[in-house]
Amino acid sequence: MSDQSPATELLAAARLLRETAVKATPGPWTAEHSSWAGDNAVLSTVIGGHAVAVCGEEVRGVTLPASADAAWIALMGPDKAEPLATFLHHVAETWVFQKGAIRGFALAIARAVTGRAA
Repeated sequence: MSDQSPATELLAAARLLRETAVKATPGPWTAEHSSWAGDNAVLSTVIGGHAVAVCGEEVRGVTLPASADAAWIALMGPDKAEPLATFLHHVAETWVFQKGAIRGFALAIARAVTGRAA
């Protein structure tokens, strides 16, 4: 259980998202099965195909292929941070007015971002 208020948790997660994203290679990112950087590369579309990550080789019969890892990393690139941070910040600032599930959803996102137990 957290000793912080819900609003403090939400603001901490919003800050972490923004601080981490600004240091990362700009997005959006794309996953390319075959590219100059190798198979299953995650590339920045902003910096002329700069390689962000290479997820390894495809292994036949593997349940979790490297291409799925690359697609996930590209999907969750730093360009997603600001909308998430804005949402968390908004819920924190309007906490007393929030009703129902939105509180739980926002806290779940914040705790996932910060690594805090639910």
